[in-house]
Amino acid sequence: MKVEQVRTGVYSATLTAHELSAVLAGARMSLSLMETDAAGATREARETLRRVLDDFDRALERARAG
Repeated sequence: MKVEQVRTGVYSATLTAHELSAVLAGARMSLSLMETDAAGATREARETLRRVLDDFDRALERARAG
């Protein structure tokens, strides 16, 4: 895995398919736990993670279609 800071607050990551899969699985499990135990995370944190995962899913669909 390689992570570079492009500019303040913006990063570029190069991952193998296996590494990306592990990161996404962790994020999806985290969101599931956040929704199961709402006291463990703020509403804003849940919405942000849900939005990031939704954005990733849409980007993946565009990549597969193109």
